[in-house]
Amino acid sequence: MSTLLRHLALLTFGAACSLAYDAPPEPERLLSRIAFGSCNSPLELTPVWESIGHRRPDAWIWLGDTVYADSPTPEGPTPAARARVALDRLPQLYARQLVLPAYATLRQRARILGTWDDHDYGMNDLGADWIGREEAQRHFLDFYGEPAGSPRRQRPGIYSSYRFGPPGRVVQVILLDTRYFRSPLRRGEFREADWVDGRRGPYVPSEDPNATVLGAAQWAWLEEVLRQPAELRLLVSSIQVIPDDHRFEKWGNFPHERRRLLRLLANAGNGGAIILSGDRHAGELSQLDPAREPAGRELDPGFPLLELTSSALTRSSPTTFSAQLGAVTPKAMTFRNELNRHRLGSLLPYNHFGLITIDWENGSVALALHLDHGEEVLRHRIALTALRRSAP
Repeated sequence: MSTLLRHLALLTFGAACSLAYDAPPEPERLLSRIAFGSCNSPLELTPVWESIGHRRPDAWIWLGDTVYADSPTPEGPTPAARARVALDRLPQLYARQLVLPAYATLRQRARILGTWDDHDYGMNDLGADWIGREEAQRHFLDFYGEPAGSPRRQRPGIYSSYRFGPPGRVVQVILLDTRYFRSPLRRGEFREADWVDGRRGPYVPSEDPNATVLGAAQWAWLEEVLRQPAELRLLVSSIQVIPDDHRFEKWGNFPHERRRLLRLLANAGNGGAIILSGDRHAGELSQLDPAREPAGRELDPGFPLLELTSSALTRSSPTTFSAQLGAVTPKAMTFRNELNRHRLGSLLPYNHFGLITIDWENGSVALALHLDHGEEVLRHRIALTALRRSAP
């Protein structure tokens, strides 16, 4: 390649990155073990970081709620005053996380990626109406050591994508921002007839056709990055996509946006995706069953669309697994019978982390959840070829 052509190629790549907010590919970094989790407090003693380190992951992905800026509940005479309390906590809490010895070791060994959810965004359940979102973004990017000139500092929102591994073993990680642009949630009155199982959450689906989760720019970006080929694609959403039966935060609170995302994944021509999500303070594995969706045929991706929810690292309800084993009067967990018509296996209400293991030689991927002290309690294996749409 001539010097002029090489220069033009670099300019074109740089322009594309500045528009699409994609990180430069890292073909030299082969990913075989990817750990992830959400809902974490660096103020709590936990064995979870040592357990994660023992698995020696090549990458760690934060699924949101890295810290809790709104806990305890900020006090103040005005919303602005309460926002100031939460925002001032963010850099302090991030700093505490960075100096945890086992996490510091993990940072030296693994590629650290992540998105945010409401509590590291600043306030519980907020979206585009959060008055502190610009400052919260600066603190978030400081935590990741994002360079001053990074495109992620030059535009609203923290969404981004990454590509790891050589040709034939490419893992694409797509990090969505489900906070910065999201329309307000719709609250609904609870009716006894609506209650099937679990806790009675406050939210009902929005009827506003213009309400959004991602915003126009992020949608356009997502459609573009999903065209890029990859052997394994990980789509990271801080809130759940497939589970749609509970009444807490989820994509299902914006039904047209959920349908749009599922249709987009079904029509992606370069292989399927595995969704990673957090938020719910319990872990579970879901597989979209089109027969249980009102628009089933329309949403059928032609491959097993899986979502592994990993939550929480330190803030599960009722408490840690080991503490419950030793408790004289263990806390009741009946509310954790929460309905999910797409769930595979059981709901895990204890502190834990997620782990994806890729067997490149045999062409398979294993999805697992591990308790905070390391024990594996859920595992699902699938061939990489099965994550591609079947030929008509």
